[in-house]
Amino acid sequence: MSNMIDVELRNIEKRFQNNVVVKNFNLQVEQGEFVSFLGPSGCGKTTTLNMIAGFLEPDGGDLLIKGKRMNGVPPYKRELGMVFQTYSLFPHMTVAENVGYGLKLRKVGKAEIAERVERVLKLVKLPQVADRYPKQLSGGQRQRIAIARALVIEPSLLLLDEPLSNLDAKLREELRDELKRLHQEIGVTTIFVTHDQEEALSLSDRIVVLNDGHVEQIGTPAEIYNHPASEFVHTFIGKTNKLTGKVTEVGQDRFTVLTDSGLVIETAAQRQSFDVGQEVHVFIRPEKIRLFPAEEMAANGGVGQLVMTSFLGAFTECEVRIGEQLLSVKVQMMEQDIDLRQGQTVGCSWNREDVLLMPTERDAR
Repeated sequence: MSNMIDVELRNIEKRFQNNVVVKNFNLQVEQGEFVSFLGPSGCGKTTTLNMIAGFLEPDGGDLLIKGKRMNGVPPYKRELGMVFQTYSLFPHMTVAENVGYGLKLRKVGKAEIAERVERVLKLVKLPQVADRYPKQLSGGQRQRIAIARALVIEPSLLLLDEPLSNLDAKLREELRDELKRLHQEIGVTTIFVTHDQEEALSLSDRIVVLNDGHVEQIGTPAEIYNHPASEFVHTFIGKTNKLTGKVTEVGQDRFTVLTDSGLVIETAAQRQSFDVGQEVHVFIRPEKIRLFPAEEMAANGGVGQLVMTSFLGAFTECEVRIGEQLLSVKVQMMEQDIDLRQGQTVGCSWNREDVLLMPTERDAR
């Protein structure tokens, strides 16, 4: 991948009245990269996307596309394709007319429009609906057409604002795979807004996690999932068990924590340093906990009682009570050689490497 920077945000700010909705946003998106903005509602994802698109003006900072400063440049001069949550197709036009509309505005000749529309409809696997009207299409087909319409102008940048959130679960997954395939095929630089962690994890080269208008972390899906920079990132992405306790021992490559519920938990070295007596949050993801027959013992863990099990096909979700502590555990189908009936006594264990420690207050450090 060439290291050409397609989009750059430098200290971007946006205010609505006295409310700062995006603060000090810095990001470089490389050519051909797929970057997701991920975060809860109201965190500034769509506002930032709209600034990149030119629908909103930043109140501070610089926005560059392909090295040119874009502050004040109208959307139609930015060479970008945009797909919204609502399909916003023209109801009185056929699919082919809808898809070709942007080319018509750009004064492209009729024969070339027809050819490019046909090509892009094949790309989204819907060549057969060219003569239909939007109301004759399913939601998933309409969203594909909206994507085709954005791609047909051959934009250098594709912006997607929660394009899958109006679809049912199965369709969402299908279209997600479709987007991944399209991106691999055409390699257009893409910025994707979503509040769905699974979407962001499966599609992105990098994820920007946003919270309350500021960037919490930028990293690859694996970095964000396995090495979260903050408690917010860890708890927002995927499920987790959160325990509170105090550090009782600091070793060279390990910490020992005694939790409020009486569990002794050993952890591997952490990104941050902690002191003996410091209050911490301990996080262990449900899929990192193993269940085994109660009579076998494990180094890091405890024995408890299964208080709830939900069979979900590929895995079973369990809740285990160890003393006062309730732990959520995800047992993969492959490992279900243990009796998972409610009321059973089971052992739980996890690896030191899979335990994450965070300071309880936002340390000023």
